[in-house]
Amino acid sequence: MPTPQTVTTAADLSGITPDAVHREYRDRGIAEWDDHQLVAAAGRVLAVPRAAPADSFVLHAPLELIGRAALLPHVAPGAREQARARIVQLGAAYEAAGEPVADPASISVRPLATLAADLVAAIGAGDLDAVDRFATQLGVQAKPHDLGRLLGEALTPALGAAGHAPILLHHFPRVALASGVTVEVVRGPAREIARHPDWRITWHDATEAASDRPALLDALVQTPSLGLPGNDFIYPLMHQVEEAGVAASLLTHAVDSPIDVAWARRDIARVAAWSMLQEPSTYAPYGWTHCLTMAQAVMGLAGGAVAARTAVAVAGTFVAGFRAGLGAVTLDPEWRPPRPSTRTLADAIETGPSQAAAYVWHSSEDARAAITSELVTRAAVHHDAHLVKYTHACLDAAADEPAARRLYLAAAAYLSAWWARQSDDGFFGGWQRVPHQRASGASGATSVGG
Repeated sequence: MPTPQTVTTAADLSGITPDAVHREYRDRGIAEWDDHQLVAAAGRVLAVPRAAPADSFVLHAPLELIGRAALLPHVAPGAREQARARIVQLGAAYEAAGEPVADPASISVRPLATLAADLVAAIGAGDLDAVDRFATQLGVQAKPHDLGRLLGEALTPALGAAGHAPILLHHFPRVALASGVTVEVVRGPAREIARHPDWRITWHDATEAASDRPALLDALVQTPSLGLPGNDFIYPLMHQVEEAGVAASLLTHAVDSPIDVAWARRDIARVAAWSMLQEPSTYAPYGWTHCLTMAQAVMGLAGGAVAARTAVAVAGTFVAGFRAGLGAVTLDPEWRPPRPSTRTLADAIETGPSQAAAYVWHSSEDARAAITSELVTRAAVHHDAHLVKYTHACLDAAADEPAARRLYLAAAAYLSAWWARQSDDGFFGGWQRVPHQRASGASGATSVGG
């Protein structure tokens, strides 16, 4: 087995096939790498775009890595190797997902603002080769914290790359374990946006001030149902509410009034979490997860990297788009679940999403740390990128609004239980799986308080 010193200079995940992850984890001495090395090595693999248009897995891969890096420090000790192995698996699956693009031609060093402007222009022109040249150079010159101010205002309204660019721009600089990831991971998302540069949210560019319209939270709760616009992909859902005038009707007052970014961020997050908890589970794994993760990231950029008006318009459109296309119920801001019949979180998750949400909602404050650890651990060892991203987003929302912590933890538990009912991907076959720890108090069972 390599020594830690050898591993430090050779933290390389390239060339691992998905069926060889278990063996390579052992043979490359990956267990000896620290978490920063592991995440950085995965980032180097994910920095090279695939030549073909990205499918859901490829599109989400950089965001999944950032999410897994955010959760990893909080994983229960007995499950850390499982969570780390998932990062190795992510890199292996990405390399196997298609041929990489050719190495871009080199360009000269130039001021960051100029480089970013060149990249934005290339995206607008749909010039994929130029996009990759400028994005690669940006990766060489920029730091993660530069990306928001350089690209935020231009890319936040973009619906190419499934509207996911803000998630990378917002979270990348904030996740400590991602500090060693190359900024070249922006290459893939930039390339996907450039495939459809005309896919943008634009209604807020030319609107007149509205009067006698509801406040932001009330407006989003009142989003009318339009039904699916043929499918549940991001662009059709958002285009539908823009083209039908729903986004402008609901949100013009919100973007033309003085904007309190903190309150707008909380209103948007609450509506997204209520959607997970109150709607049927049909769209739980992909629709209602995106309703929170996409809108929350945009609002995380608001008032700094992105003008508050732009952020509220885009984030509000995201929530309205999902609610109009996927929503089946009228949201109740006073909603609360009945008390659970289960005595542990593990039992509640096994029983089903509604019971899991109820258990968390009614748990005592003293139990919340153990509950959080359990939810983080379940997400970190799971294969689905959306569960990872959503759990991370719920923890962020809870930290942003501690008074509504149980709302966001309940939403995370709901999704965790939904996935617990699906078939396992078999990745840990042959490895000893560490049982999920039961969230408990000193007595061995979480107390369910008021």
